[in-house]
Amino acid sequence: MHSALELDDLRVHHATAAGPLKAVDGVTLSVAPGETVGLVGESGCGKSTLARCVVGLNTPTGGSVRLGGSEIAAGGRDRVAWARMVQMIFQDPMGSLNPRLTTRHTIELPLRVHGIGSKNERLERVLRLMEQVGLGPHLLDRYPHELSGGQRQRVSIARALALEPALLVCDEIVSALDVSVQAQVLNLLTDLQSKLGIAFLFISHDLSVVRYVSDRIAVMYLGRIVEEGDSESVWNHSRHPYTQALIASIPERARDEKAQRLQLSGDLPSPVNPPSGCSFRTRCPYARPLCAEVRPELKSDGLPHSVACHFVAEIPELAARPEYAEA
Repeated sequence: MHSALELDDLRVHHATAAGPLKAVDGVTLSVAPGETVGLVGESGCGKSTLARCVVGLNTPTGGSVRLGGSEIAAGGRDRVAWARMVQMIFQDPMGSLNPRLTTRHTIELPLRVHGIGSKNERLERVLRLMEQVGLGPHLLDRYPHELSGGQRQRVSIARALALEPALLVCDEIVSALDVSVQAQVLNLLTDLQSKLGIAFLFISHDLSVVRYVSDRIAVMYLGRIVEEGDSESVWNHSRHPYTQALIASIPERARDEKAQRLQLSGDLPSPVNPPSGCSFRTRCPYARPLCAEVRPELKSDGLPHSVACHFVAEIPELAARPEYAEA
């Protein structure tokens, strides 16, 4: 069986006056049918650029994007086939919904564009989609400004499901919502996946949210994957210093003495002028001269998951203390 998504050495470089900006710099990643892969990292690490490549909004400068085993070009007739296979849900539902379209017309629009069904058949499909995402029929003729944030995001999810894609790309879709509403939306996604068998690429800067919904986690730093593996393995046995710092920055852990020692210092380096060798070395407490000379490859070497670090065998697990392992 083909993967729902396969990225092979994906690169997105932009020309700037200061030189090439390497937003995505050689990412290889796959998402199996019915699987959720979480992609996590700081703002500016390239997550959203990668997401836009997957849905065809950005054109890669190198590598490939394969959907269902087929490589699809970003333009021309293939764009229609692309849209049927993958859809994206954006961070800001108010910004991604047309304020002049009602709930009905928003969800119906992909069906009309692709010439699917008669008017009555499309209405029936819209009502079924609204029921799937927990929206009552009384909201059919409401405009986005008449809906709550959670309701707007549910409309976005229903619209994304209209074409029955094999993959949904979720780009920070709960970060603009209240905590209680976040949980409702995350539970909805989990329920939809169990019923529809759909795959998710779930992108967030919040590792605790990613852990909640994901089967596997990939940690991204300055355009590259630095740690990848089973969700609980990455969470409980993280070995890359950057992943450990992300976990240590979670509010309920930040007061811990060990977590304080793992806090990141300094800003994310510029992708126009990244550090030589390991891109994380300028912020890493374990950095040595080799780190400036050779870029580490992502590999497991007997570990339960893959890590891109020269000295991973010498870095203690964050889960060494009980409160980390049990969180």
